Amino acid sequence: MKKIGLFLLLPLLAGAAEHVPWKLKGAQERIEEYRKGGCELKLELPDGSAVPAGTRIELEQTRHAFDFGGSLAQVHSLYRHESYAAYKEHFARLFNYATIGFYWAQHERKPGAWKLQSYTSDIMDWAVGQGMTLRGHPLMWHNTAPRWIASTTRDVKEIDRDVREHVRMLVKTYPQIDQWDLHNETPGIRLQEPRHGVRRWVELYGGPGPVTQRLVEEVRAIRPSGFFAMNHFTYKDPQYHEQIRYCVENKVKFDAIGIQSHMHTKGELWAEKQMWDTLDEYAKYGKPIQLTEVSILSCEPLASWRELKPWEETIKAAMRARRPLPFKESNPEGEQCQAEYARDFYTLAFSHLSVNAIIWWSVSDKDAWRGMPAGLLDAYGNPKPAYKVLDKLINETWRTKKSIAVDRNSRVRLRGFYGSYEVRMKHQGQMLMGTFDLERDQIGVVSAALK
Repeated sequence: MKKIGLFLLLPLLAGAAEHVPWKLKGAQERIEEYRKGGCELKLELPDGSAVPAGTRIELEQTRHAFDFGGSLAQVHSLYRHESYAAYKEHFARLFNYATIGFYWAQHERKPGAWKLQSYTSDIMDWAVGQGMTLRGHPLMWHNTAPRWIASTTRDVKEIDRDVREHVRMLVKTYPQIDQWDLHNETPGIRLQEPRHGVRRWVELYGGPGPVTQRLVEEVRAIRPSGFFAMNHFTYKDPQYHEQIRYCVENKVKFDAIGIQSHMHTKGELWAEKQMWDTLDEYAKYGKPIQLTEVSILSCEPLASWRELKPWEETIKAAMRARRPLPFKESNPEGEQCQAEYARDFYTLAFSHLSVNAIIWWSVSDKDAWRGMPAGLLDAYGNPKPAYKVLDKLINETWRTKKSIAVDRNSRVRLRGFYGSYEVRMKHQGQMLMGTFDLERDQIGVVSAALK
């Protein structure tokens, strides 16, 4: 029997019933260095006078600077479901960042008749009300292009005109969207037939890099200071590197590199060293990295892509026949493995300086993508062990809450996680409150006026 290298063995172990804990060497030290900072906080009473020395104040972080996110793109299945209220409640507790689905064919059935489906517009308004950062997904994607854009016979110059008008419309019409994916999975266009309308459109400009440049020019003409990111389904694709290099070398003003990590097969599971090396490899481009679509199963992953393809065909056949969609059930062993793997995955990602966002994809098991239990909640909205693990990390371990006495200069020295804070204190029988932000590379004294 041949020996199997550790690098190859780890993904297999991660897919078994028992997760082999990652070593995470240096992760806690990096988190302390990269995700936390210090400041000198100056406090003032409502009349402008100094807070008496020795007064005890309560400091609590109310929002992370880091984007802990989830996708709201699956709400079409949850909108009328009994679990919807619980889904939103649990989503809001965990996440400060939300992906909103802007799939073209879904919201524009006829040319010129764009209208967001009610489930999307309602959840977007809800997320805005929660104060979340919103990501529009995407401005363009060949897999969700309407028929007149995917057309194999239509003049490519007409397709180009419609695409450019569409992306400009989105950026102009939805100013509440803070960040946008550009053309999702651009290098994947080569998997479409040569006459596919979007493939011809990409090739019209010379490939993924040049077409990204054109899209960025279009959207920045509408929103010069907007945030626009690339996104691709596999970190292994050499053409994704080519796309990024083209944009960097030509000074294309894109803002982040998105990497998906859907782990539905054993071969897709990330091992610790593999993940760290991948993050380092993409960090060399000098752009923030966003782990845009994370799927970790609570059942045994499929053995390989050979199993995945017929499974997906089974799902498509059920959709065409309007039958209930097949679904692989979660199980207790898988849920424990999912929780432990998620803990290690998030810890390693949070400890890497270049990563600024992690986005869990199917937050609920209700109609989860690919018919596999990748949710943090079960189909009825109940938290699974993975949800509880992330809740503890995000809302306890990586969140600052302190009680500190004011010094004789009416100031306090704080070291905490970057983000927004609330400060509270009692004064003459009244509860006074103020807010401030702890930011990276902050210079000087930070002031908080108490009211």
